[in-house]
Amino acid sequence: MSRHRVLGNVLGIFLILLLASPIYAQLKDIGKFKGVEIPFRLKFQDIVIEKGSYDLEALKNPNTPSCYLRIKKGTKILCLIEGERLQYEAYGMSKMTDPSIPQKPRLKMKRSAEEKVVYFTVETGRGSRFPYLWLRFKLDYEE
Repeated sequence: MSRHRVLGNVLGIFLILLLASPIYAQLKDIGKFKGVEIPFRLKFQDIVIEKGSYDLEALKNPNTPSCYLRIKKGTKILCLIEGERLQYEAYGMSKMTDPSIPQKPRLKMKRSAEEKVVYFTVETGRGSRFPYLWLRFKLDYEE
């Protein structure tokens, strides 16, 4: 009888751990940028983001190379955009010696009128949880 109880307890603990495992697969914060003024009307899939002030968060999945940009208005999440990783060395920069690499995360926004897209570029910096990441996120826009 006690063997069945022990086996039941072991299976119960295993089931609890199995259900709790998705918590560890969450995205990790790389950088938060509050009150970013977006001067364009952005489009992502079927979502339209009007001109205005938004909070942007750069996120990383610790188990994969995937990185994301989350756009929020207050506490409401408007969209989550997957980005691409750029390499410092590919642009003639050494990430260990280049003085232009920031200490803290930095966000830049650049519009390409020919392509009708806005590029958000995030550098995680030297002192970040995930240092030396250079990420680019691409969104369509309307004027």
